[in-house]
Amino acid sequence: MDLNSNPLAHRAILTVPSAENPFQVVRRISAQWLTGKFGSAPLTSGHHHLDEVSVLTNHAAYLADGAEHAIRLQLREDRTEATWRTTITAVAFEDLSALLTVGLEVFPNGDTPLTPARPRLVRDLVQELGPTDGPARLTLEAQSVDAEGINALIDVLCDPTRRMPVIVAAQPLRPNTLWTNRLGKAMRQCAGAASLYVLTDTEAVDAFRTAIGKHHRVAPGAVRTFLSEVDPAWPKDGSRHRFLTVARMSDPQDGAWFGLARTVQRLSTEAPLPEALRTLAFPDDAGRRHRAERQAALTSVRPSEELAGIRKDVEEIRALLAQADEELKEAARTADLSARTATSLEEQLHAAVERADGDMEEALRALDDVERARAEADILRRRLREEGRYDDTVVVEQPPGVPDSFEELWERLDTFEGIRVTADKSRALELDEAERARVWAAKAWNALRALDSYTHAARDGFNGGFYQHCTSERPGAVNWPLKQLATVESATTMNRWGEERIFGVPLEVDSSGRTEMQAHLKLDSKGSTSPRIYFLDDTKGVTEQVIVGYVGPHLTNTKTN
Repeated sequence: MDLNSNPLAHRAILTVPSAENPFQVVRRISAQWLTGKFGSAPLTSGHHHLDEVSVLTNHAAYLADGAEHAIRLQLREDRTEATWRTTITAVAFEDLSALLTVGLEVFPNGDTPLTPARPRLVRDLVQELGPTDGPARLTLEAQSVDAEGINALIDVLCDPTRRMPVIVAAQPLRPNTLWTNRLGKAMRQCAGAASLYVLTDTEAVDAFRTAIGKHHRVAPGAVRTFLSEVDPAWPKDGSRHRFLTVARMSDPQDGAWFGLARTVQRLSTEAPLPEALRTLAFPDDAGRRHRAERQAALTSVRPSEELAGIRKDVEEIRALLAQADEELKEAARTADLSARTATSLEEQLHAAVERADGDMEEALRALDDVERARAEADILRRRLREEGRYDDTVVVEQPPGVPDSFEELWERLDTFEGIRVTADKSRALELDEAERARVWAAKAWNALRALDSYTHAARDGFNGGFYQHCTSERPGAVNWPLKQLATVESATTMNRWGEERIFGVPLEVDSSGRTEMQAHLKLDSKGSTSPRIYFLDDTKGVTEQVIVGYVGPHLTNTKTN
């Protein structure tokens, strides 16, 4: 997560269907967590200094009859590298249900890389409160599912009220210690942010495939992260739900399994707060009490013949003024962090609007290309029919569409004869963890099609470069938007980070096996990932191909630092 643009590093939202006294549980677990960190856990209302840089603030809200309705505990730690703010909020309802959220915000004070971890107390709250997500129970360990339990699992996956992911894994055909350890670690990290299930044997695997269909299946040893609104009747829906094969889960050199928890925690953090939590407000009871105390002290000051009485009055007023100063300081700090959060939200909104505009433009471009291709196919079919070649107008096997992931894209690279990909596959597969992975994979496919089209044009005598190819209107040419093409990097970027742009090439291109590449295609323009494809034009060289040396996240430049 880019903390410079979004201070919210983690957030868990728990729905508790039934709890006699959820506030007691939240306070007890929070006290254990705070005591472990600071040795004490004051839970009375107001501000409490736990050490020189840490302040705990407690709030409570009450109903008209005096019953406690909601509580909030907020720990702020003003450390050198960043301000860390953990907020625990709980609200209870008349039917004994409750909502709870635990959020961690990080406000960096510099460029030091930070790796915030999910607050440990989330697991303890899950264990104590037994939260649910629609019909699914949120547990610390995966729930075993045999063939008889498949229908209940399908109900969980397709339930319209479910909002959290569901992780479904299938036991491998043979015992695998590495697989078991990895799955166990990933499941523990996902606890509270997803419901967890393991298909226990091949009978369960077969029953699951029969019930949900081949496009949403989970093969032995595989793991699939199901998002909400699963639609088994739509084959293309299967690609929405990230799939890890047994080969990748069992490969000691493959770190894709880390993405299970990262994806689930990202979705948990991005999920909107329920209205009951979003609109919750707490009265400033402590401030009101302090103001009343100050007023009472001031009105009680009377001329005194005894010096001791006057001194006591003065000391009381000084204490109250010091308390007022502390309240003002806390209010100012809270206002400052709120302003930083508001700025972050404005930036995110602006980026989202720009991205939506860009997506709309690309969608219209794609629709235009599809319509042109359809019209051209109709013309060609008509000509074939006019010549009596009716059989040639029917395509028996439909060609595959764009790949749904970079993993699938890599499997289909042999489609392109005009390009040679030397890029590190692992960097490209990192992109599959992102929310926009399917969009990026489709754009990467079209980018490679354009480079391949350019190579074939060059072999047929086209004299221009790739830039000129993208401006040509030759029949059958696959172009790439010019505003998403950069033929060179800036001098500053190359002087400071040029070594990042040295990639592998065939030995016949460079005897060292590596060379500099500056030309690149942009798969996105917003966000810290903003994938890029770097390439070397060797169409007039020894290989007569385009060499693709990098597919992956945005490299360092003047805008990323």
